[in-house]
Amino acid sequence: MEPAEPTAPSDRDRFERLRLDAVERLNLLDTPAEERFDRITRIARELFDVPIAEINIIDDRRQYTKSPQPGGVAGDIALDDSFCAVTVQQSDIIVVPDATQDDRFSSRSAVSDERHIRFYAGRPLSIDQQNQVGTLCLVDTTPRAFSDEQRQLLDELGGWVERELQDTADLDRATEVQQKLLPHRQPAQAVPGGFDLAGACVPAMAVAGDFYAWHGEEGEIELTLADVMGKGTAGAILAATVRSAFQSRTGIDVVTAIEQVNEQLIDDLGATGSFATLFHARIDTSTGAIVYADGGHGLTIVVHPDGSYERLEATGLPIGIVSDGLWTRGEAVLARGDRLLTFTDGLLDLFDGSLESLDPIAALVRAAGSAGGSQRVVDTFTSLVPPRADDDVTLVVVSRG
Repeated sequence: MEPAEPTAPSDRDRFERLRLDAVERLNLLDTPAEERFDRITRIARELFDVPIAEINIIDDRRQYTKSPQPGGVAGDIALDDSFCAVTVQQSDIIVVPDATQDDRFSSRSAVSDERHIRFYAGRPLSIDQQNQVGTLCLVDTTPRAFSDEQRQLLDELGGWVERELQDTADLDRATEVQQKLLPHRQPAQAVPGGFDLAGACVPAMAVAGDFYAWHGEEGEIELTLADVMGKGTAGAILAATVRSAFQSRTGIDVVTAIEQVNEQLIDDLGATGSFATLFHARIDTSTGAIVYADGGHGLTIVVHPDGSYERLEATGLPIGIVSDGLWTRGEAVLARGDRLLTFTDGLLDLFDGSLESLDPIAALVRAAGSAGGSQRVVDTFTSLVPPRADDDVTLVVVSRG
């Protein structure tokens, strides 16, 4: 509990700005209940024999209760009525044996109304040893003492909460890095032949086990989309490994690239019990000719302007299954007005989860029209992804104007 109390008004303002930035980076406000936090508040209630133990996040206008959330709904308390709004500005635990006898809190409605708060103990929570973002607090409706041993125990439980918060912050940073490594949209004028590319990766668990990448050279676009078995951090680590292997093999034959990547990674993927399906293609921007290899993916379609479409079939096994996947080349053509859409099975799950979903998916591609290019198609699908999707949703659209 290291930070010194700010004194000058300018120091207080800077301290609060930094604190609010830390709260925002956590991205926990207005999020559903999580067992990792509820476990701690349950233990706290039992250990201290109090009716209420909470983990609260404090922003610039309210106290948001992250745990527990009775009935799955978190309550908000205005800062003027919050004990924790005082605690979060301090550097150490606050203990209030009897709120009616404490000038800081005696006039607050939480003391006089049906909540009838008398005892309060709050431990400020930080994710960086500097900026407090919230509290772990104990509340009782009768006055009580709080021993040094209990204070130490509350401090240790607070450290547990902070480790969970730090995990959240680390995942958010990993998400930021992963998103920045994805290629940016390329407008039609940036690609010879009037091609327009856009993509998106919406992780189900902060970071994704999917990735996409493209590389443009004079007269050609090279495109890779992969879905690594695994979610969260483990899936993201493996996805980064597969991505790096393909990035080091740009400009070579598509089948040769997959064979070499499989040879490089089969031991690593086998050791982790994982594999990756993928679509890897090169597109001639002068003719629209597509040469591709598909490792057990089978989720790529070419949608024509009238809404009809063709599915590009898999041409081999996923990488990481066997040492020789016997991949073959596939060929297709992206004519003017056509759009190529390649995606992971998380997109299918937005519909009925089966290949029958290809019909409504193609219909949405057509409905997006030509205005807005590939990005409009991507936005159409990402707008359908619920806040807590069951699987990563990754897609790339290539349009030929």
